[in-house]
Amino acid sequence: MRKGLRLTLAPAALAALTLAAGAGSSPAQSMAYEPTQGEAFRYRTATSLVVTQQVLERENHYTLESSGLVRLTLLSPGPRQLWRLGFDELTLRIQGAFPTPRTEGLRGTVVTLATTPQGVVLDAIASGIVTPGLGSQYVERAAAAFLPHLPTGAAPPGVTWTDTLTVTEVLRGVTAEVRTVVRFTVGDTAALAGRPVIPVEYRGDIEVGGSGTVDGSRISLEGSGEVRGSYLYDPAEELFALHEQEQVLESTLFLMDSDRGSVAIPSRQTLSARAERLY
Repeated sequence: MRKGLRLTLAPAALAALTLAAGAGSSPAQSMAYEPTQGEAFRYRTATSLVVTQQVLERENHYTLESSGLVRLTLLSPGPRQLWRLGFDELTLRIQGAFPTPRTEGLRGTVVTLATTPQGVVLDAIASGIVTPGLGSQYVERAAAAFLPHLPTGAAPPGVTWTDTLTVTEVLRGVTAEVRTVVRFTVGDTAALAGRPVIPVEYRGDIEVGGSGTVDGSRISLEGSGEVRGSYLYDPAEELFALHEQEQVLESTLFLMDSDRGSVAIPSRQTLSARAERLY
């Protein structure tokens, strides 16, 4: 699996979860994923994807919403960590041109992730039964976006760092590259339900480009967007407690045919995702 795009916590959401700012600045400390090996950590997840596409002056709308219960387990620590991401529950609702795929097969599906201690995904492989119409690639992508990135080295409040993430997709003869430059900022230590946590906010710019040939027609793709989000890192568990993200991407697909000329198909995608640790 290619490195996934990191699918923040808005101020209102922080307040709703009774996040209180700490009395003073916290000392510099390192942040890494090193939870208890073999222990399963449960997360409640929710994702919404809304796509609006205009074809020949007609707007098509497509919405995918999912919610579920995920168990995250560190199988092997070290520079190359192995994780098990298991779906205990999953509910999908789709509105639009496509039927809702069967999801009962996803319960019990497991994705094995290989990452660095900072959460950079090296590969992701789905095993078990993956429901027809959804595919293992969707499940692997969702798993790869689960862990937010952590800084390398000491992370005192106010420190920033930048990640450049590149994803290459090949679909029906079209090769597209999605490049995202994300800037992270570490906040002061705070408290969530009486537990010290370190808040991190991030924001990034997305650029999309691609081309290919389908059924004799030349196709090109271009677009741009932004991603923003935040997460809470729990230094006691050495794991994240909450991760929220919003992403907007506007792109245009150009179909060029020697007989029928060129057709432009603009689209807008809005994604929101949330994972909350259940204690």
